[in-house]
Amino acid sequence: MPRDGAATKAKILEVAHELVLEYGFGGMSVDQVLTAAGITKGAFFHHFKSKIDLANALLARYVQMDDQLLHEQMARAESLSRDPLQQYLIFVGLLEEMSRGQSEPPPGCLIASYIYQLELFSAETKTAVISGFKEWERVLGEKLAAVFEKYPPRLPVSAKQIYDNLLALFEGGVILAKLYDKGDALAEQLGQHKNYIELLFQERD
Repeated sequence: MPRDGAATKAKILEVAHELVLEYGFGGMSVDQVLTAAGITKGAFFHHFKSKIDLANALLARYVQMDDQLLHEQMARAESLSRDPLQQYLIFVGLLEEMSRGQSEPPPGCLIASYIYQLELFSAETKTAVISGFKEWERVLGEKLAAVFEKYPPRLPVSAKQIYDNLLALFEGGVILAKLYDKGDALAEQLGQHKNYIELLFQERD
């Protein structure tokens, strides 16, 4: 019976992802991947030409999963309300719900891990890393533009600044969770972002 090459490749990507988050890309070795995946060096190089090739595949896989999460949760939010402000709040609330009740801190963001060590990557990988959040910026930017049109903010702020705040909150929330060994730290910060949005766009007296 022929071996399932797709399953082997998926296993390599899975264990490599975990190793990058734990040790960083520079600290992860191909030998560690071989041991964790239980494969030979020949099997690894059958699927990936180099460690950089693996890095590119990891990034593409992560961005695809992340974008899928974005579209699924936004579609759910849009099905629950026709109002753009409520849709945005529901979207953040869904992310909060996903993050709440975790017994351990979230594993972290692969893109952020890459950004910490950009000097290790090729120009192609650097470009892909920088554009990793582009779909989130596009989708949330369009949603926030609709919010601004209907609800003028109480303070000077742009849609891009709100998106950047959410992005920074994600990365900071993961750091807090790891620092305090508190699984709910990210969920708490997402809750605070919702509070900020509600106050920012509430009707003036």
